Amino acid sequence: MDTDMNMKISRPTSASLPAGFSLLELVFVCAILSLVLAGVFNWVSLVIQRSSAEQTKVDLTQEGREFVDEFERDLHQAGYPNCRIVKIPGSTACPADPTVNPSEAMSSTVAVGLVSVSNTQVIFEGDVDGNGTVDIVVYRLVDSAKNYPPTGNCPCTIQRSQMPKVNGTLPIPANELATATFSQELNNVVNSGVPAGTNPYGGGLLIAGNTAWGASNSAYYAAVSTFKDYPVFQAYDQYGNIIQLNPAVDISTTGGVQKLTCDVASVNCVKSIRLTINLLANATTGLDLKTNTRPVTTLVGNARLVNN
Repeated sequence: MDTDMNMKISRPTSASLPAGFSLLELVFVCAILSLVLAGVFNWVSLVIQRSSAEQTKVDLTQEGREFVDEFERDLHQAGYPNCRIVKIPGSTACPADPTVNPSEAMSSTVAVGLVSVSNTQVIFEGDVDGNGTVDIVVYRLVDSAKNYPPTGNCPCTIQRSQMPKVNGTLPIPANELATATFSQELNNVVNSGVPAGTNPYGGGLLIAGNTAWGASNSAYYAAVSTFKDYPVFQAYDQYGNIIQLNPAVDISTTGGVQKLTCDVASVNCVKSIRLTINLLANATTGLDLKTNTRPVTTLVGNARLVNN
């Protein structure tokens, strides 16, 4: 049976769509986002710059601290073993004075202790390794061209030498340096002062190079008090008074013996030595990205002599 059916297909009617953002609104939102992102990126850049500068200072401090610690350990062994511990046949007296008792002083089994001290160099004898062998140890400051005495420019270098003592050789600077081989060094040292008379500081070498904006490094870093004029080595007597080291105090002279061996007749002898290092960051890898200057750090080590 045929059935007529009227079929009506209903179609969904589209609802009215909400209006979109206008161009002005989009521009306004983009501007706000740009400002926010600019602030974020600027903050991230600042953090990176500060982190880089602080890491440079940490590296400088760590490198310099290791060198200073070694200097202190070495000087604590200066003069060991001395003539009171090791007696040379035929010898009758201490200390091992090269001007009075040369047989003791020349023996490779006896360490005379300090041989020469100046504001740019320290020479001494001692068993610094604890292996039973007396060593000659030299610390000295050289200029950027590795000249000693330093007369050119800084950044300078502190060099260290350690060689076995040669038997039968008088402990005088010329002999001690004859076999010196400098196998360790600390670079970018910029203080090199050699005080004269009663002036506490002065005579520091110029710091070579310029800042990123063209000012000389020497003029810029001079703003840091005594940055380049502070002495690397200073000596103090048993009362804490500074001992004049210009010219150098040398054990081969009568006055030098009294100051360096600390015998009974000594009035003001060297009982401690201070090492002061002002380090400048590397010109290429250590530049502060924020200030365009090279970070600086200062390290100080004090070693009291216990064997003289």
